[in-house]
This record gives sequence, C-alpha cells and structure tokens, in this order.
Amino acid sequence: MRSTYVWLLTAALALLAMFQDRRWKPLEVFDWDAGGYYVYLPSAFIYHDLGRADSLARLQAAVHDPSHHHNMGLLTLANGRVISKYPLGVALAQLPWFAGAHLYAQATGQPADGFSRPYQQSIMVAGLCYGLLGLWVLRKLLCHYFDDGPAAWALAAVGLGTNAFHYLSFEAAMAHAPLLLWQASLLYCTARWYETPRPRWILGIGLFLGLAALTRPTEALFALIPLAWGITSAAGIRGRLGFLGRHIGVVAGAVLLALVLVSLQLVFWRVVSGQWLVYTYEDGFDFRHPHLLDGLFSFRKGWLLYTPLMLVALLSVGWLRRWVPAALLPTLLLVPVVLYVTFSWEQWWYGGSFGQRSLISLYPLLALPLAALVASTQNGPRWRYFAARTVLALGIVLNLWQTRQYSTGALAWDNTTAEAYRHNFFKPKPD
Repeated sequence: MRSTYVWLLTAALALLAMFQDRRWKPLEVFDWDAGGYYVYLPSAFIYHDLGRADSLARLQAAVHDPSHHHNMGLLTLANGRVISKYPLGVALAQLPWFAGAHLYAQATGQPADGFSRPYQQSIMVAGLCYGLLGLWVLRKLLCHYFDDGPAAWALAAVGLGTNAFHYLSFEAAMAHAPLLLWQASLLYCTARWYETPRPRWILGIGLFLGLAALTRPTEALFALIPLAWGITSAAGIRGRLGFLGRHIGVVAGAVLLALVLVSLQLVFWRVVSGQWLVYTYEDGFDFRHPHLLDGLFSFRKGWLLYTPLMLVALLSVGWLRRWVPAALLPTLLLVPVVLYVTFSWEQWWYGGSFGQRSLISLYPLLALPLAALVASTQNGPRWRYFAARTVLALGIVLNLWQTRQYSTGALAWDNTTAEAYRHNFFKPKPD
C-alpha cells in the first residue's frame, strides 16, 4: 500500500503546483513548444484546414505585445500553408480533452476558438492525468518484481525526485507526460508478453511504441526493450528468434499497428504539402561531435547535475542481475544509445527546460535499478538500509526545491552558469 500512498502524494503535489503556476495567463499554456504540439487540433476541427497553424500565431499577436517573441515552431511551406514543426503524437493524445473543452466553451458562451481558457485548462489537466497514469502503470510494473517498500521508493524517486514532476504539473502541456505513459506501458506490456504471450500484450507493445514514435521519432529506439528483454546469454538470442517465429502472426500485427500510427504523420505531410516527407527542423544531428559531457554534467543543462537520482539509478544497474535479470540487457543497450543520440542533436540543451527533459522517457526503465538498490539493502547491514533511503530522500527534496526555483526564475530556464547556480542555490526567488 505504500506505493499507492506515494502515488496519491505525487498527484496531490502535482495538482497543487499546477494551479499555482503563472501559466494560467491568457494563451501562456500554448506558448512555445506546447502550442506547436497542440495547434493541429484547432487547425483541423475549428478552422477546417490542416494548413492553418497560423491561427495560433495570429491570436498570439492579438493578445500579446507584438514585440515579444514567441517561437511556436510554425513553418510556412512553399505553397503558403502553415504547419507545426512538431510531430502530431501529442495532439492525438490531447484530442478527447480538446473535444470536451470545445463542447464546454460552446455551452458556456466562452470563445470556442481553440485557445481560450477552457482549452488551456483541459490540456494542462490532460498532461497531468497522462503523467499520473504513467506513474500508476510504473507502480504495477515495480510491484510485479519487488515488495511494496522498494516499489514505493522507486516510484517516489521518479515521480517526485526527477524533472518528470515538473513536466506533469507546471508544464503538463508538453510532450513528456504522455511519453512517460507510453514508455511505462511499453515496459509493462513487454514484461507480460514474455511471461504469458497473449496477443493483447504484443499488440500493446506495437500500440505504445507507435504512439511514442509518433510523438517523438527518436522514441523508436525504445524498440530495443522488447527486442532484448529477457536475453541473458548467446543461447538466449537463438531462443528469442524461435519464440518470435512461433508467434509471427501477432508479432507482424504489432509491427503493422506501430507503422500505421507513425504513418499518420506521413499522411498529414502529404495532404498539406504534397510530399510524403517534410523536414521541419532547422537543427539536425551531428553524430561525430556529441555533447556528452555537457549534456550529463554542465550547469547549463546537465542531466546528472539537475537530476542526481538518475546517477544513483545508473550506478545501481548491476543489481538488476539479481532482481530483474530480464531488464539488464535492454538497459545496457538502450541507455548509451539514447544518450548518444540525444546529445548528438545540435541544440543539445533542447531550449528552455528544467534539466534534460529529453531523457524523461528513460525514467520508467531506470526505476527498476532504483527499486533493486532499495531491495538489496533490506536484509543487509542497517547502515546500508538507511544510507540508500537517505540518498533517495535527499534527491527528492532537492528536486522539489529546484522545481520551485525554476518556476519562480531563481533557477534560469537556460544558460545557467556555475556562479549563478551557487549564488541562487538557497533562494526561492531571483534577487
């Protein structure tokens, strides 16, 4: 039951944080990336033109000071139509919430333009719900392998001790809350598929992998999880090929399901531009010069600096051999690949963000070594028991404090230096 209480505490704190946030000002929910993810919906269902992403830009110009720059990731095509540079996976997840907000706006006489207050509130609550549902699925996965105590500590570490908390509360309109759900569900379906190979589990793998890739194309790398899960020797590779061969029909169905979901983006590009592929980003990958040290340790956006509990998780991977051996190879394969690809992006700091938001998708997988660490100390010396839990508790306190600092500006959204970090470390607001 302790893991349930942790989940409820996370939900309460996230809800409190969300409704105290400054983002309830006019249109601020749909500023920057969040607007680019969302604008598919009003373009299609209110303005009845998939190439009308400029509806958001025009409304922003009317509401805000025109001199204030808002980069919502809108791209003007050669044919004059305007689209979002971001994939449509987030908009697909937001569709039922958008529909409810639209009906509510019409019924209450508020502007049914796709951007008024009902839409903003609905989309923020959608992100909160997806994030909390992702943590609930993660709880089910953890309790499948561990007692409730280690599961509760690992759940608290991910939900309260990482920047995932920020992105399911203060910035819930971003992509990371749905991605947390997709990847936690992918993990859970994978574990269940190799234990009881029923069609629903492999189709769930295809569904959630397809949704994740539609949300962010590099999430396709997480296919390494179902491919490598449970392989512990060279003989296991041959056994895996035989296993997949015996279930080739449902495996093909799962692959087809994932491809159908990803193809929605291709169909969208074809409809609005006449081309099946449209490269919408100014930046690209430079695989020869990855910014690994900057991405992991810098004061600007160091993942392990701002989310130190993930360093604890990485150092605890070896405990998986005892507690969840099926997850050891996927972790050893996926984490280095994701880090290399993530920090090979030319804009390796990923704009304004709290820590490295691009790595939140790894947290469900890395919750397993955190739980294994706690479980390994239960029957050992008492000092190890208290040391492990003290480290996790301190990481949670640090994250909640810095989340508050980030929301007030005491922790800068970008370009933080070592001097600024030390100067503002104990300050709730910038001076």
